[in-house]
Amino acid sequence: MFLAACGSPLDGEFLWQFETKKAHMQWADFDEQRFYLCADDVYCLEKETGRLLWEFETFGGHSSAPVIFGGRLFFQCGGLYALDAATGAVLWEFWTKNWATVSPVVGAGRVYASAGKRMYCIDAATGKRLWSVKSGSLKYAPVLIGSSLFFSRDETIFCLDTSNGKVLWRFKVGSGRVQLLAAGENLLSVGLEGLVRVHTAKTGKVQWQLDIGTPRTRILKKFGECMKTWKVQLPFGTGIRPTRFFVLPAGQVLISAGTLYFMNPENGVPLWTFKQKQLPVGELRALGNQVFARTFRGEMFCVSLHDGALIRQLHLPDGGLLLTDTNGAIFVPSSPSREVVCLSVPAL
Repeated sequence: MFLAACGSPLDGEFLWQFETKKAHMQWADFDEQRFYLCADDVYCLEKETGRLLWEFETFGGHSSAPVIFGGRLFFQCGGLYALDAATGAVLWEFWTKNWATVSPVVGAGRVYASAGKRMYCIDAATGKRLWSVKSGSLKYAPVLIGSSLFFSRDETIFCLDTSNGKVLWRFKVGSGRVQLLAAGENLLSVGLEGLVRVHTAKTGKVQWQLDIGTPRTRILKKFGECMKTWKVQLPFGTGIRPTRFFVLPAGQVLISAGTLYFMNPENGVPLWTFKQKQLPVGELRALGNQVFARTFRGEMFCVSLHDGALIRQLHLPDGGLLLTDTNGAIFVPSSPSREVVCLSVPAL
């Protein structure tokens, strides 16, 4: 198992270290051989050794996560870029009059990206625009399920036909900042107040819903609505931490909203829950029969996917993003440091 992390001492044997030019690390992803890291600029490293393969200098900070598809790397930093994943060469660029940083989604030879108040459908091979529709300004990446494209705006979920961008259905969720995720052939939505829903992708019909919001979440949500009405900004530190979720290949759903839930996708009944020392759980990923869960205080736990029992607590730095594949895990720090250290952690 491999983890990349920043800081010392840490669990595991030191393997390699890489230093970025800037300290603003936002996202990372990897394929079988390469590790892609963004610290404003984009870096491609050899996964096993940390050797720099190529580097792409961006215009500035952005929040777009990379999408690896068909040997290409797609992301937005002002415009939409398509890079050769092996060499970093720019294959094409797509620009509008608006600065874009929302992550795209790719499927069936097309790239769907939000810029300004429009959604664009781009040919993945050529960068040619196929269609565009008004979507409003989006905060989250769209979601693709089959021939349907989904996004959330304000308090509404929209479903578009990918062939022409026409609205197939819309669903009023009753809260802002709705996060969406594909869960097999269904659509998972999580609202700001902690209401989890599973929708039928074709119609938007709610199959089941579960309220996992805490009393603090509901109070802060109500308080935030009052502040908005009174046009007063919320003080720093009183914001509601985002709900995180992860879908396994079999369709089960991991959700963290203070407590970690492992959900049955058929009926929304939690198979188990995990909460350690009353610390709210944040980032989470599954690897094999284990779940890695990081608390908002920086502690990292490994629990059993079968029953949620604690297996081990890992000594890793505060913050960061945990990535997993079939072979191991990579931990990327979110800190002022520019160093990324790869460690070999004993099998659990």
